[in-house]
Amino acid sequence: MAESSGPALIVEGLKEAGVDLVATLPDINLHAVLERVAADPDLVHVPLCREEEGIGICTGGYLVGRKCAMIMQNGGLFNSVNGIVSTLLQYNLPLLLLVYYAGDVGDRSFATNGAMTQPVLSALGVQHFILRDPNEAKALIKRTLVLTQDYKRPVAVLLTKDVLGRRSPGE
Repeated sequence: MAESSGPALIVEGLKEAGVDLVATLPDINLHAVLERVAADPDLVHVPLCREEEGIGICTGGYLVGRKCAMIMQNGGLFNSVNGIVSTLLQYNLPLLLLVYYAGDVGDRSFATNGAMTQPVLSALGVQHFILRDPNEAKALIKRTLVLTQDYKRPVAVLLTKDVLGRRSPGE
């Protein structure tokens, strides 16, 4: 897999699904995706200082007719639980969450974050899907965007290092 194939397919998937506003928080593992989002003239890119800001920005975007997505690491997902509960879940608002799955199986960093990611999403009632094959990125993003819009709740896609092109050989 070329290092850029997964990130390119993720951004193509967002655009093909109709996403036009993307809020992001920097993370080294998401760098290739964020670089593509920032450079794409078809996407409004909103860099964030804190993840909870993205909940409010994407809520405002949704209320004026935009299709929004938020990209962050799972540690940032934990930081945004209050915004997810008090805004998205309370008012039945859709938001596609693309979350780097730090601590996923075979990822030697952030094991506690990895162990807590799916249980936290489940406890919140947020449907989530793990993206392990970059060739499935476009289809999964399209399907989850439809789901979040029909469901009127956030839906998360967990992005693994395999998809982001960040796994070291032999890991």
